[in-house]
Amino acid sequence: MKKSLIALAAVAVLLGCQQQEQVSSPSVVASDTTNLKLVSWNIEHLADEVGKGCKPRSQADYQALASYAATLNADIVALQEVQSEKALKRVFPESQWQYVVSSRADNEAYECRGHDGLFSTPQRTAFVVKKGINFIAQDDFKTLALDNPGLRYGTSISLNNGQLELLNVHMKSGCFVSDYRKDTKKACTTYQQQGPILEKWVNQRVENKQAFVVLGDFNHRLVDRNNRFWQELSKEDGERILLSSMQNLKSCHPKYKAPIDHIITGPISTQWIVDGSQKVDAFGKQGELDYKDMLSDHCPISLTLSIK
Repeated sequence: MKKSLIALAAVAVLLGCQQQEQVSSPSVVASDTTNLKLVSWNIEHLADEVGKGCKPRSQADYQALASYAATLNADIVALQEVQSEKALKRVFPESQWQYVVSSRADNEAYECRGHDGLFSTPQRTAFVVKKGINFIAQDDFKTLALDNPGLRYGTSISLNNGQLELLNVHMKSGCFVSDYRKDTKKACTTYQQQGPILEKWVNQRVENKQAFVVLGDFNHRLVDRNNRFWQELSKEDGERILLSSMQNLKSCHPKYKAPIDHIITGPISTQWIVDGSQKVDAFGKQGELDYKDMLSDHCPISLTLSIK
């Protein structure tokens, strides 16, 4: 971040104007640093309560998540599949973190596959921001949900008095083809509607010379050579305008190696990437993962920006 960050009092006033009840006002002064480590993590059905939801976890499981999360040394984490702020506090302690959770309403629960008698908990996008980093929570990016209660909102925050905007997305699952416009199954027809909405969001910020990062679970193999959506999203007049953190990396999943989680940087923020900082963190382990090693069905991915 810039050497001189937003004054604490000014941010408190601005935050007070926001309607995001989940945001806690910063309580300590930001450290004097230009580096910002961003992490994206689909944490898999993070529920409020022990033993609930489609990834029922014990108290020991929550503790394992919390212990591991501390090793990420992140400044900001964009999470997907989070029930609420209460669920976040089980993994990211309130003494160290601030929270922004999507306002998406609870959708109808379904019985969890493989867990008879257990029902799904709401899936929301969320940010956790290290205390001492000042930010403003933007309105949810609701249009990405297509007025469909089964789809997720985008969640957005801005930093450094609007110098940098972060958008956390969890796109429709089930469309894993190279050309999403040629597939007529429901998942792909939904993706065909979401795609242009996200592309418009990106193009507006490119035109306005706004620094931004889009990160999250895209549920799409964007770095495949022939992926149509990535070609549409990342190029303008034939010129590459976006970069994916996963361009030269693979997923950590024992079975699915083509990444569907991405941290995407625009023309300005790409210039801020610290060389070699793009990473897939396999829960602190080296080599091929076993299913038993996975605390969630996605591994966190990260990169560090040095903001000028």
